[in-house]
Formats: sequence, C-alpha cells, structure tokens
Amino acid sequence: YHQVYGICFNDKNEILICKSKEDGPWQIAGGHPEGDETIEETLIREYLEEVDAKVKNTQLLGAQLTYPISNPERKGYQIRCICEVQELLPQTQDPASGNTWIRKFVPMEDVTKYVQWQVTGDAMFSYAIELWKKTH
Repeated sequence: YHQVYGICFNDKNEILICKSKEDGPWQIAGGHPEGDETIEETLIREYLEEVDAKVKNTQLLGAQLTYPISNPERKGYQIRCICEVQELLPQTQDPASGNTWIRKFVPMEDVTKYVQWQVTGDAMFSYAIELWKKTH
C-alpha cells in the first residue's frame, strides 16, 4: 500500500487541517492512489474529495517505508508533500465516506497541537515548515 498526504499552506502561513467527523482526530488530507495516478494527481483528487480544496505547486517532502505491526508483509511507502491552496470550494460529502469533512486553517507553528503524530509527525511538520519558508 502507498499513501500520499499533503501539508497544504495558504498565503497567511497557515496549514489546512481536517477531520472526517466531529469527534475524530485532526489530520491532513490525503489517501491512496487510484489506478495509475501520480503523487500529484492523488493529492489533487484527495484534497478535492475530502476538504473541497483545489491545490497547486506540489513539492515532494519525503517518503518512509512502513511495516504495520499487525501485518509486516503489508509494507508500503507513505509519501508526504507540501502544496498550496489555490481555491477553497463549498463543502460537499466525501464520496468514499459520505461525511462532510471539517476543515480549518491553523498557524503553521501550532499544527502539532492539533495533528498529533508523535515524533515522526513533529519532524515531518518541522521539515515542511522549513521548506515552505525557504521557497516563499
């Protein structure tokens, strides 16, 4: 399996976070490629489906090989990118879950207060913010 997730910034140096239901955890949008989708195509589709946002300027942040404890044979790559919000659209239901995702922007320095992915997540967000600052 492979996952593609994006850390999506706006022009106010905020990151778009989301959750699929009110009592769910905050996260960033993303998911699995469909068919022969590229990383960028997957990210564009997932942001539209989950949070009704058009994104642009995708840059690869990195990848890690994971081995699920429950099924080590099912190893795969988690791809992480940064991107920019091009346009926020009126919210609709996610075709996969039927839920309308909750979305909001948070200051980039505060993202790990919401998206709590421990050491790996903290490092990912730190690197994403560093790359964003270098390129903007």
